Amino acid sequence: MMRRPAGGRRRRWLWVSLSLVTALLLVGLPVADRVCAALAEQRIAERIAARQHTLSGTPQVTIGGFPFLLNAARGAFPTVEVQADATTEEGRSVRATVELRDVAERDGGYEAASADAVFTAPFDSLGEGLGPDATLSADGAGRLRVEAEILGLPLTVVAEPRLTGRTISLVPVAASFAGRPVDPSGPRISAAFADRKVEVPELPAGLTPTRVSVDDAGVTLHARGDDIRLT
Repeated sequence: MMRRPAGGRRRRWLWVSLSLVTALLLVGLPVADRVCAALAEQRIAERIAARQHTLSGTPQVTIGGFPFLLNAARGAFPTVEVQADATTEEGRSVRATVELRDVAERDGGYEAASADAVFTAPFDSLGEGLGPDATLSADGAGRLRVEAEILGLPLTVVAEPRLTGRTISLVPVAASFAGRPVDPSGPRISAAFADRKVEVPELPAGLTPTRVSVDDAGVTLHARGDDIRLT
Protein backbone atom coordinates (compact mmCIF):
# COMPACT_ATOMS: atom_id res chain seq x y z
CA MET A 1 0.00 0.00 0.00
CA MET A 2 1.48 3.35 -1.05
CA ARG A 3 1.47 6.27 1.38
CA ARG A 4 0.42 9.79 0.32
CA PRO A 5 3.46 12.09 0.31
CA ALA A 6 3.73 14.28 3.41
CA GLY A 7 4.13 17.35 1.24
CA GLY A 8 0.81 16.69 -0.46
CA ARG A 9 -0.98 16.42 2.87
CA ARG A 10 0.57 19.66 4.05
CA ARG A 11 -0.49 21.46 0.88
CA ARG A 12 -4.01 20.10 1.25
CA TRP A 13 -4.28 21.32 4.86
CA LEU A 14 -2.80 24.66 3.84
CA TRP A 15 -5.52 25.14 1.24
CA VAL A 16 -8.18 24.07 3.75
CA SER A 17 -6.83 26.54 6.31
CA LEU A 18 -6.72 29.35 3.76
CA SER A 19 -10.29 28.58 2.72
CA LEU A 20 -11.46 28.69 6.34
CA VAL A 21 -9.67 31.97 6.98
CA THR A 22 -11.15 33.47 3.80
CA ALA A 23 -14.64 32.31 4.79
CA LEU A 24 -14.26 33.81 8.26
CA LEU A 25 -13.10 37.11 6.79
CA LEU A 26 -16.00 37.21 4.35
CA VAL A 27 -18.39 36.68 7.25
CA GLY A 28 -16.59 38.80 9.80
CA LEU A 29 -15.81 41.90 7.73
CA PRO A 30 -19.45 42.86 7.06
CA VAL A 31 -20.24 42.36 10.75
CA ALA A 32 -17.31 44.54 11.83
CA ASP A 33 -18.25 47.13 9.21
CA ARG A 34 -21.82 47.26 10.48
CA VAL A 35 -20.64 47.58 14.11
CA CYS A 36 -18.45 50.56 13.16
CA ALA A 37 -21.36 52.12 11.26
CA ALA A 38 -23.68 51.64 14.25
CA LEU A 39 -21.17 53.34 16.57
CA ALA A 40 -20.85 56.27 14.17
CA GLU A 41 -24.65 56.54 13.88
CA GLN A 42 -24.95 56.62 17.67
CA ARG A 43 -22.33 59.38 18.00
CA ILE A 44 -24.09 61.49 15.36
CA ALA A 45 -27.47 60.95 17.05
CA GLU A 46 -26.10 62.05 20.42
CA ARG A 47 -24.53 65.13 18.84
CA ILE A 48 -27.81 66.11 17.20
CA ALA A 49 -29.74 65.59 20.45
CA ALA A 50 -27.27 67.80 22.33
CA ARG A 51 -27.74 70.67 19.85
CA GLN A 52 -31.46 70.45 19.09
CA HIS A 53 -33.29 71.09 22.36
CA THR A 54 -36.77 70.66 20.86
CA LEU A 55 -36.17 66.94 20.28
CA SER A 56 -37.86 64.30 22.41
CA GLY A 57 -35.21 61.70 23.11
CA THR A 58 -32.33 60.65 20.89
CA PRO A 59 -32.89 60.61 17.13
CA GLN A 60 -32.30 57.58 14.93
CA VAL A 61 -29.50 57.94 12.37
CA THR A 62 -28.91 55.58 9.43
CA ILE A 63 -25.76 55.90 7.33
CA GLY A 64 -26.17 54.39 3.87
CA GLY A 65 -23.53 52.81 1.69
CA PHE A 66 -21.31 49.74 2.01
CA PRO A 67 -18.63 49.30 3.05
CA PHE A 68 -18.90 51.95 5.76
CA LEU A 69 -15.20 51.90 6.62
CA LEU A 70 -14.18 52.65 3.04
CA ASN A 71 -16.69 55.50 2.81
CA ALA A 72 -15.47 56.82 6.17
CA ALA A 73 -11.89 56.76 4.93
CA ARG A 74 -12.95 58.77 1.88
CA GLY A 75 -15.00 61.14 4.02
CA ALA A 76 -18.08 60.68 1.82
CA PHE A 77 -21.40 58.85 2.21
CA PRO A 78 -24.18 58.39 -0.37
CA THR A 79 -27.00 58.94 2.13
CA VAL A 80 -27.55 59.81 5.78
CA GLU A 81 -31.09 59.63 7.19
CA VAL A 82 -32.18 61.17 10.48
CA GLN A 83 -35.52 60.43 12.18
CA ALA A 84 -36.55 62.29 15.31
CA ASP A 85 -39.52 63.27 17.45
CA ALA A 86 -39.82 66.92 18.45
CA THR A 87 -42.20 69.37 20.11
CA THR A 88 -42.98 72.79 18.61
CA GLU A 89 -43.21 76.01 20.62
CA GLU A 90 -47.00 75.59 20.54
CA GLY A 91 -46.66 72.16 22.17
CA ARG A 92 -47.47 70.14 19.04
CA SER A 93 -45.68 66.84 18.58
CA VAL A 94 -43.89 66.41 15.24
CA ARG A 95 -42.16 63.44 13.62
CA ALA A 96 -39.27 64.57 11.42
CA THR A 97 -37.38 62.60 8.78
CA VAL A 98 -34.46 64.19 6.94
CA GLU A 99 -32.60 62.40 4.13
CA LEU A 100 -29.23 63.87 3.19
CA ARG A 101 -27.62 62.84 -0.10
CA ASP A 102 -23.97 62.88 -1.18
CA VAL A 103 -22.62 63.84 2.23
CA ALA A 104 -18.92 64.74 2.12
CA GLU A 105 -16.35 66.05 4.58
CA ARG A 106 -15.23 69.61 3.78
CA ASP A 107 -13.36 72.28 5.76
CA GLY A 108 -13.59 70.45 9.05
CA GLY A 109 -17.31 69.77 8.73
CA TYR A 110 -19.74 68.02 6.41
CA GLU A 111 -21.84 69.17 3.49
CA ALA A 112 -24.74 67.48 1.70
CA ALA A 113 -25.42 68.07 -1.97
CA SER A 114 -29.16 68.00 -1.28
CA ALA A 115 -31.71 67.12 1.36
CA ASP A 116 -35.40 66.24 1.51
CA ALA A 117 -37.35 66.39 4.75
CA VAL A 118 -40.84 65.71 6.02
CA PHE A 119 -42.32 67.02 9.27
CA THR A 120 -45.52 65.20 10.24
CA ALA A 121 -47.92 66.38 12.93
CA PRO A 122 -50.39 63.67 14.00
CA PHE A 123 -54.07 64.54 14.01
CA ASP A 124 -54.38 64.38 17.80
CA SER A 125 -51.93 67.30 18.10
CA LEU A 126 -53.89 69.56 15.73
CA GLY A 127 -57.38 69.60 17.20
CA GLU A 128 -56.88 72.41 19.72
CA GLY A 129 -59.69 74.94 19.57
CA LEU A 130 -62.05 72.73 17.57
CA GLY A 131 -64.02 71.51 20.56
CA PRO A 132 -63.86 68.35 22.68
CA ASP A 133 -65.93 66.26 20.26
CA ALA A 134 -64.07 67.27 17.08
CA THR A 135 -62.02 64.66 15.21
CA LEU A 136 -59.54 65.03 12.38
CA SER A 137 -58.71 62.47 9.69
CA ALA A 138 -57.58 62.10 6.09
CA ASP A 139 -60.32 61.96 3.46
CA GLY A 140 -58.33 59.64 1.17
CA ALA A 141 -57.74 62.35 -1.45
CA GLY A 142 -54.99 64.28 0.32
CA ARG A 143 -57.35 66.56 2.22
CA LEU A 144 -58.27 67.06 5.87
CA ARG A 145 -61.66 65.93 7.18
CA VAL A 146 -62.99 67.74 10.25
CA GLU A 147 -65.98 66.21 12.04
CA ALA A 148 -67.75 67.93 14.94
CA GLU A 149 -71.17 68.36 16.53
CA ILE A 150 -73.20 71.57 16.49
CA LEU A 151 -76.27 71.52 18.73
CA GLY A 152 -76.09 67.73 18.70
CA LEU A 153 -76.05 67.54 14.91
CA PRO A 154 -73.03 66.33 12.88
CA LEU A 155 -70.96 68.83 10.92
CA THR A 156 -68.34 67.62 8.44
CA VAL A 157 -65.92 69.91 6.62
CA VAL A 158 -63.29 68.79 4.11
CA ALA A 159 -60.42 71.27 3.78
CA GLU A 160 -57.50 71.42 1.39
CA PRO A 161 -54.11 72.35 2.90
CA ARG A 162 -52.21 75.03 1.01
CA LEU A 163 -48.74 76.46 1.41
CA THR A 164 -48.13 80.09 0.47
CA GLY A 165 -44.59 81.14 1.18
CA ARG A 166 -44.17 80.03 4.80
CA THR A 167 -47.89 80.12 5.66
CA ILE A 168 -50.03 76.99 5.86
CA SER A 169 -53.76 77.53 5.50
CA LEU A 170 -56.79 75.25 5.26
CA VAL A 171 -59.33 76.06 2.56
CA PRO A 172 -62.78 74.39 2.95
CA VAL A 173 -63.82 72.66 -0.28
CA ALA A 174 -66.83 70.60 0.89
CA ALA A 175 -69.15 70.56 3.89
CA SER A 176 -72.31 68.96 5.20
CA PHE A 177 -74.51 69.62 8.22
CA ALA A 178 -76.95 67.05 9.57
CA GLY A 179 -76.24 64.95 6.46
CA ARG A 180 -77.07 67.73 3.99
CA PRO A 181 -74.53 69.58 1.80
CA VAL A 182 -73.82 73.19 2.74
CA ASP A 183 -71.70 75.90 1.09
CA PRO A 184 -68.08 75.45 2.32
CA SER A 185 -67.36 79.09 1.48
CA GLY A 186 -70.15 80.34 3.74
CA PRO A 187 -69.21 83.05 6.27
CA ARG A 188 -69.32 80.85 9.38
CA ILE A 189 -67.18 78.04 7.95
CA SER A 190 -64.76 80.46 6.30
CA ALA A 191 -64.36 82.43 9.53
CA ALA A 192 -63.68 79.24 11.51
CA PHE A 193 -60.83 78.24 9.21
CA ALA A 194 -59.43 81.75 8.70
CA ASP A 195 -57.95 81.65 12.20
CA ARG A 196 -56.18 78.33 11.68
CA LYS A 197 -53.27 79.59 9.61
CA VAL A 198 -49.84 78.44 10.72
CA GLU A 199 -46.54 80.20 10.09
CA VAL A 200 -43.74 77.73 9.43
CA PRO A 201 -40.74 78.54 11.67
CA GLU A 202 -37.16 78.51 10.44
CA LEU A 203 -36.32 74.94 9.53
CA PRO A 204 -32.99 73.29 10.38
CA ALA A 205 -30.08 73.43 7.92
CA GLY A 206 -31.75 76.14 5.85
CA LEU A 207 -34.44 73.84 4.45
CA THR A 208 -37.23 75.52 2.47
CA PRO A 209 -40.92 74.42 2.67
CA THR A 210 -42.22 73.08 -0.65
CA ARG A 211 -45.71 71.67 -0.05
CA VAL A 212 -48.20 70.26 2.48
CA SER A 213 -49.94 66.90 2.31
CA VAL A 214 -52.42 64.88 4.37
CA ASP A 215 -52.50 61.12 4.86
CA ASP A 216 -53.33 58.66 7.62
CA ALA A 217 -50.22 59.67 9.59
CA GLY A 218 -51.34 63.30 9.89
CA VAL A 219 -50.52 66.61 8.24
CA THR A 220 -47.06 66.68 6.67
CA LEU A 221 -44.90 69.62 5.69
CA HIS A 222 -42.39 68.78 2.93
CA ALA A 223 -39.12 70.70 2.62
CA ARG A 224 -35.99 70.65 0.48
CA GLY A 225 -32.54 72.18 0.40
CA ASP A 226 -29.36 72.15 -1.68
CA ASP A 227 -25.74 72.54 -0.61
CA ILE A 228 -26.55 71.90 3.04
CA ARG A 229 -23.82 72.73 5.54
CA LEU A 230 -23.80 70.48 8.61
CA THR A 231 -22.10 71.75 11.77
